[in-house]
Amino acid sequence: MDTWQTIDEERSALADDLATLADSQWDTQSLCSEWRIRHVVGHLVGGADVKTGPFLAGMLKSGMNFNRTMAREGLALGAATPDELLGQLRKTIGMRRTPPGAKPEVMLTDLVCHSGDIRRPTGMTRSVPEATLLTVADMVKRVGFPLHAKKRIAGLRVSATDSDWSTGDGPSVEGPLASLILVMAGRKAPLEDVSGEGTQTLQSRM
Repeated sequence: MDTWQTIDEERSALADDLATLADSQWDTQSLCSEWRIRHVVGHLVGGADVKTGPFLAGMLKSGMNFNRTMAREGLALGAATPDELLGQLRKTIGMRRTPPGAKPEVMLTDLVCHSGDIRRPTGMTRSVPEATLLTVADMVKRVGFPLHAKKRIAGLRVSATDSDWSTGDGPSVEGPLASLILVMAGRKAPLEDVSGEGTQTLQSRM
């Protein structure tokens, strides 16, 4: 799989979906507690064109707290109008930049997760290609900081009901792969899509 081409496809699909929203819907609460839809888009725009100098300056301003830095950047960039944000997102298609030390697969994982953060609360749906979801699921399950997914699913058997994918051993957690990705990444809403004896344990770790 060409990761950068896949990123372009997901950026394009998200932009097309966002183009269908009314301006007021950009202020819908996303699955990220600190961000509305507009702020998630701002984060994706900023992440696509990250520059080391401004990134480090933002880290210093936030006391070297990565999550606080990302939250502030999303709020700042997301203050633009919906038309501006949509245009900025479309301009990221074809960009090949990553944060310092990050691989393209990290960018794809961030994009797929945040696209879910946007689509689910606004009622939009997308059948993300299975190969893309498999790549992202294999990335997410190993992530410690900042998602803490590895610790969240420790001691559980997480299995997709719509794909040949599973990880771990222990009480089972089963559901659609797209929902499992979001749950592993710490999103509570998709828990309604999963089942199994390990679900309560997973929920308690959110």
